[in-house]
Amino acid sequence: MSFLPIFVHLATGHIVLVGAGAEAAAKLHLLRAAGARVRWFVPDESSAIRALSARHYAGPIEVVQGEPRDVDLSQAIAVVIAAGDPVDARLAARARGLGVAVNVVDRPDLSTFIFPAIVNRGDVTVAIGTAGASPVLARRIRERIEAILPARIGELAALMKRYRPELAALRKRLPQFSPRLFWERVADGPIGALLLSGRAHEAEQALRQDLTTGLGGMVSVPGVVHLVGAGPGDPDLLTLRALHAVQNADIIFYDHLVTREILDRARRDAECVFVGKRKGKPGIGQDEINRRMVEAARSGRKVVRLKSGDPFVFGRGGEELAYLRAAGIPTVVVPGITAALGCAAEAGLPLTFRNEATQLSFVTASTADDTQHVDWAGLADAKATVVVYMGLSAADAVRAKLTAAGRSPHTPTAVLARGTRSGSQALVGRLDELPRLAEAAGGGPALLVIGEVAARAENATPLSEAHERSVPFGEGRGGAPIVFGSKLRGAV
Repeated sequence: MSFLPIFVHLATGHIVLVGAGAEAAAKLHLLRAAGARVRWFVPDESSAIRALSARHYAGPIEVVQGEPRDVDLSQAIAVVIAAGDPVDARLAARARGLGVAVNVVDRPDLSTFIFPAIVNRGDVTVAIGTAGASPVLARRIRERIEAILPARIGELAALMKRYRPELAALRKRLPQFSPRLFWERVADGPIGALLLSGRAHEAEQALRQDLTTGLGGMVSVPGVVHLVGAGPGDPDLLTLRALHAVQNADIIFYDHLVTREILDRARRDAECVFVGKRKGKPGIGQDEINRRMVEAARSGRKVVRLKSGDPFVFGRGGEELAYLRAAGIPTVVVPGITAALGCAAEAGLPLTFRNEATQLSFVTASTADDTQHVDWAGLADAKATVVVYMGLSAADAVRAKLTAAGRSPHTPTAVLARGTRSGSQALVGRLDELPRLAEAAGGGPALLVIGEVAARAENATPLSEAHERSVPFGEGRGGAPIVFGSKLRGAV
């Protein structure tokens, strides 16, 4: 290593900062964020004001106006210089002569320390350095770490820090108690999952209960279930929290619309179990899915129930949550991008539009019979956008019900098939053409969108220009249950 990464407590003294440009202002912002007392030397006060305004920075600092050669470096913890040549080289030489750590911005050859790229999560800080060779590369690595590090990981660290004294006392009282196992349970189990999902009060209550009993570091505890929305299919549309849950899972119960690309984000040793149901074919019942999730959680495993779209939008997530809570299983809901939002965005179709579409309704009609249970009269307003999930085979019934309720047969209508997946297709026409649109779109999964906004779809093909061809269900990413490797069980 050219540089040793260390963490310095900056509140023990002051930092000298020299310079008034954008680089100096950026370093000032970073130093103050770390609690440093900064003595900032600038040529004149106006240059300092301009630099602060550019960073929208506010905070107590000591601004000293004067020549850089008059800067007193002897009592500083460190010196940061962004004044330009020849000042940088002279001040850096003075600092080194006094044994004071010095950083010259963008001059590692004059520096005894450098600033890393930083991922800041409160008490959790990750520093990335390239020995000054490539700050751009360091930033790219930081971006990758930002994407995988939970936003509340610093809150988890702060919680653990608060309870360290009580843990030490418990260790003296119970010699058999294992602090390491206890903290592993906190970080990897239900307590950590609750806190990272924003339920800090529940997490702290659970931690205190474990400390009271003294059992958290000695016996197994139930696992946790994450009800996770996988989005409409494109793995890049997974939320960060969903990605974290998938990557940390011991076992994943997935539906048939979850794509292989999303399952590929799981750990290689994770067990993936297909529990999907397809229309007209036998599948695993909901009661059996519930039983399997409870069984896996009670064995101490981290369970993910992975559903296409959002688990609370026609995904039975509410039913599963109620069952798991009644069984005493810690459960976290991770929302996903529901199909209507992801597929409409891909098609360039705004679901609402000022003065044109002021209502938005999601309905499901997976079979023609289901259309009997929809309040079609309430969807007849010309300014309402209606999105029908699982309605491809019910297209004719949807057309008939809406027109009978008073919706104009000339209402713009779109069919968004296999949205965000390979082989996606968006077709637009009129409501009275809906059966033909559905036929031309081919296999699902597909959404029906009825409303004036459908005419605004930028990435859609008019029915009059479409080649009416049949695309077998399952083409591309939206195919039959995925079977790959020996780790999958239950696929049919």
